[in-house]
Amino acid sequence: MRIHSVVVAYRPDHGSLTALCLALRRNASDVVVVDNTDDKSRSRFEAPEECALIPLGRNAGVAEAFNVGIRHALDRGADAIVLFDQDSEIEDGFLARLVRPLRPGTPGVAAPVARDKKTGREYPARRLGRFGGSANIFVDRQTGTEPVAVEIVISSGCAATAVTFSEVGLMDEDFFIDFVDVEWCLRCRQRGVKIVVVPDAAMAHSIGDTAVRTPLGLYRGIIHGPVRTYYKIRNSFLLARKRHVPLLFALHQVFSALAHNVIQLLFVKERAVYLRTILVAVTHGLRGVTGKRAAA
Repeated sequence: MRIHSVVVAYRPDHGSLTALCLALRRNASDVVVVDNTDDKSRSRFEAPEECALIPLGRNAGVAEAFNVGIRHALDRGADAIVLFDQDSEIEDGFLARLVRPLRPGTPGVAAPVARDKKTGREYPARRLGRFGGSANIFVDRQTGTEPVAVEIVISSGCAATAVTFSEVGLMDEDFFIDFVDVEWCLRCRQRGVKIVVVPDAAMAHSIGDTAVRTPLGLYRGIIHGPVRTYYKIRNSFLLARKRHVPLLFALHQVFSALAHNVIQLLFVKERAVYLRTILVAVTHGLRGVTGKRAAA
């Protein structure tokens, strides 16, 4: 099976990104880095030998950057395509274990057990119930090495056969960033494409935001910057507009995004900035504004 890895970067740490590229090459994968970096004052990332680099020269968003890389891989005869962001770390042998459940020519998606770099805790996958309610699935708490069927996984480390993209389509660029993977996974669900988590394929990952915890553990969560706050709220509303997204699941995402970011106001200094961001995000979400947010 010919594997192509697509790595999306934005103002990356060059050393970490180089290490990921080299690890992917050791895992017998072709590699393309799609660089979203838009700041011309920063030094450009130089991809290692035998790794392709596509500098977009602008922040096109996660969805479009993934699509650029996916098309690059498809044009070069990939049997399976694995998606990464710049904050992921893998071990030798990772890709061989990850793609084991996949068969060329058959739609299918395989995801690793992704653990937080700092805490070592697993990022859960999700499984939907009959009416659209969702439950977190922690694969490392289960016994055995057989792939575990789920319905939603994070994009980084996610592998799909090439034919999957013909069946399901590429990433939805309306979302720009946040909920890109959720929307795509739910399209897979609608079309009957199986998604599994592979217990013996483990990956370290970082979401790149600040974690907070109140005394007595009354609240524990992630503090996002204003940019991510906007997309998380707005895109939860966009998700609810999709016919293939169960209504109960969509409403839960809207409620969770609003609740999280209102609570977040207790922990940030620039409350006026965040409050305005929340109001704009809700307005844009209700209006169906898509893509990259226009400069205010």
